[in-house]
Amino acid sequence: MTQDTSSPHTNALSIAFRTLGCKLNQCETAQMEERVRACGYAVVPWSEHADVRVINSCTVTGKSDRECRHEARRAKRRDPSSKVVLTGCFPQVSPDAAATVAGVDLVLGNKEKLDLPKHLSMLLGDPPTSPASPYHERVPESGMRSSASAPVCAAPYGASTCFRTDLIHHVSGYTRAFLKVQTGCDSRCSYCIIPRARGPARSMPLAEVVRQVRVLGQEGYREVVLTGIHLGQWGRDTGEGGLAELLSALVADPKGPRLRLSSTEPMEITDRVLEVVAQAGCRIAPHFHVPLQSGSDRVLRMMNRPYSSSQYAERVNAIRRRFPEAAIGADVIVGFPGETDHDFGCTLELVARLPLTHVHVFAYSDRRGTPASALESKVQPEIIKARSRELRSLGGLKRMGFLAALEGRVLEVLVLQRRAENGLLEGLSGNYVNVHFPGGDGAMNTYCRVALDSLGADGVWRGHQPASGDCQAGGAEA
Repeated sequence: MTQDTSSPHTNALSIAFRTLGCKLNQCETAQMEERVRACGYAVVPWSEHADVRVINSCTVTGKSDRECRHEARRAKRRDPSSKVVLTGCFPQVSPDAAATVAGVDLVLGNKEKLDLPKHLSMLLGDPPTSPASPYHERVPESGMRSSASAPVCAAPYGASTCFRTDLIHHVSGYTRAFLKVQTGCDSRCSYCIIPRARGPARSMPLAEVVRQVRVLGQEGYREVVLTGIHLGQWGRDTGEGGLAELLSALVADPKGPRLRLSSTEPMEITDRVLEVVAQAGCRIAPHFHVPLQSGSDRVLRMMNRPYSSSQYAERVNAIRRRFPEAAIGADVIVGFPGETDHDFGCTLELVARLPLTHVHVFAYSDRRGTPASALESKVQPEIIKARSRELRSLGGLKRMGFLAALEGRVLEVLVLQRRAENGLLEGLSGNYVNVHFPGGDGAMNTYCRVALDSLGADGVWRGHQPASGDCQAGGAEA
């Protein structure tokens, strides 16, 4: 395991990567890094000179697109001799716009980035190992075309698109790994551009997920976060069941790492999923991120969300009944077209009464080509800002209330790192609580029992190891 992405190929052409957006993008950057290393390139930190700079972009909001353009221009300014490759969701959705960004030398879509070495052979002319011919053979298939600026290679997704199993699908820190087990989405939320960026829902086969989690555990990772664009749709395309079956198979290995779910749609957190999580004990973290988007049934219908506010509430309350101290997060979009004061009031009321522990607030962003972008009655920006502030304030109160209620508890935490600012160890509990406490270096990457002493204004607990709080090098203990 290593956090240093530099490579020993001192005389090789160098490549630096910048990742914007979600954990799935981080996984795919790790895939690109591994593939270019295998072809003899040297991967260097972004802060150093690089022959090629690759920006893996996001397009979930208009702000994401602007950040991508800014990052590309800044990359060329700081390192004028480098070639800049723009890839990811922004070019997949808007290839022509991506090609006109100043300083960009090559534009690749989401499918094409996973074969980055072949495309670098065209850009650089003389790659370290592979000839340029495979790239040229793929041009018609990949939709290669020239633009007034950078060449573009971003083919649209088809219904027959498959999950690539010939690649690594995890990105690793010192103690935790994020494993991509699913990508794409078959839902059609009216505001969302991601199905165009990621294509249809595809799943990693069950046996491959089990194998990769086992390998990650053998490599020393103590937690694996299962990620996907629409995680709850795992298995629908392969006929291998669903999320409950996936989790059951993964916890069958009693010595495997702790598992954590990334964002999961409310109606896909079924009673069967909750039963599997409960039976797994500490093997699956009691942490659920459940997108809400709005507490108004009228707005939910306009968003084309497949549930009502009462159905959402029933699922969240079911989680809380099963797991009294679970972390339960929510995403909320503020300012959807036509959202009235009454609609927003419904959202505030629902968030206030539900046992949520953290709330992520997003201002509505108009994405051209989505049904929502054609709706009238756009909400004024100043109203969106005011509503966002109010909802974030409520979310902060709920977060601190959840944390304060843990006073006196002893939590099992995975030690992530030593904090430079205070010299304390930083641990993360199953229910997503950050704890700082004193301890030796031998505790790194282990599970420790920590008693909670005092809660800081930053939402971080300070604690200590009780007499029986020895750290365990294995997986999470029940």
